[in-house]
Amino acid sequence: MKDNTPKDDGLRKFDSKIRDKFNAQPMEKKQKSLNAKTFILYVFELTENQKKSFEEKEADSLELIVNHLKTFKKSYVATSFGMDSIVLMDLVIRGAKIANVPIPDMFLNDTLNTFKEEKAYWKEMVLFFGIENQFKLFTPPKDKEGKQQTVWTIAKKVGHLPSFRSTRRGKKTLIGSKGETPECCNILKKASMKKFLKLLPESERYDCHFIGTRADESRMRAMSVLQRCRTYLITAMFPFPIRAVTPLSFWTSADVYEYYARYNIPKNPAYTAHNMNRMGCASCPAHKNWEIRLAKDPTNEGFGMLEMNLKIERETEPIRFEASIVSLKKWITNKECDEPQRLRIIKLFQSLNIEISNVESDKLLKKWLASKGGEGDR
Repeated sequence: MKDNTPKDDGLRKFDSKIRDKFNAQPMEKKQKSLNAKTFILYVFELTENQKKSFEEKEADSLELIVNHLKTFKKSYVATSFGMDSIVLMDLVIRGAKIANVPIPDMFLNDTLNTFKEEKAYWKEMVLFFGIENQFKLFTPPKDKEGKQQTVWTIAKKVGHLPSFRSTRRGKKTLIGSKGETPECCNILKKASMKKFLKLLPESERYDCHFIGTRADESRMRAMSVLQRCRTYLITAMFPFPIRAVTPLSFWTSADVYEYYARYNIPKNPAYTAHNMNRMGCASCPAHKNWEIRLAKDPTNEGFGMLEMNLKIERETEPIRFEASIVSLKKWITNKECDEPQRLRIIKLFQSLNIEISNVESDKLLKKWLASKGGEGDR
């Protein structure tokens, strides 16, 4: 995404001491960063900011939030009600009190691809924060025939499950979404909110929004921080120009857990119930190792999503299906995969008529069959 933020933007905050420390390095150590013409923040600076104490990061993020709330007329927080989002929501609420401005609206896109624990948690946290009047829930649009769209109806329509990657296997390329935003994201997660924003009268438009992403989550998010720091102007993708702010860019997962502990914030029960460490669309196969994430889910709800994804993959993307099965075969021989997981995956393989050639897997399959009195055919 092109950075359209004015070069003299006063809201971008750099640590002058860290910049001086970077400049003091020998040229051979900083040359590579200096050659990256799109960077406005250097890797050295990002790393040094991430090393700061929790107290420094918290104070710095609050200052960034307060400055934006004072500068812009109308803001909102984009939230998933995951751990990072909850920290961001709390910081923005605190920031609004410091800035003496109304609490910004909180936008949540319900993709309908969620666990039941999540919906209960949304209600709990809206009351916890006292944001009943600021909370806005968006649900996906229906199709032309008036039917509710889901991740699976969209997958069948476009001929593949969502994927951010254009994964190569041999000389063939998996269909996926070829590196673009998956179709289901645009339809289930963005369409209704964009329609809402587009229909707003000019006097009611938002000019700033806060996002709870961290640089250490992925290479893509780290690159975004290096190229645009923590605040930038978006002139595309939205119906009108809007400022984007990522106050948690320098935070680590340890900082997020520390915030929860210090402020006694209730944690989303879906994390424990479904044995996961990141919030998102429940069945989403767009990210790396999605098969393992769903295979580790102890509930029938989560594991059922794995089975549904595999069935659609087999029908629409045989090569990608093969890659998923290889991933699961490797997982059942991993020491971190416990016995109940192994047996359940083997049972899934059997229901899908998947051949198991791995020696260890064969032993487990025999053990499972024996426990069932030899039921089932191989």
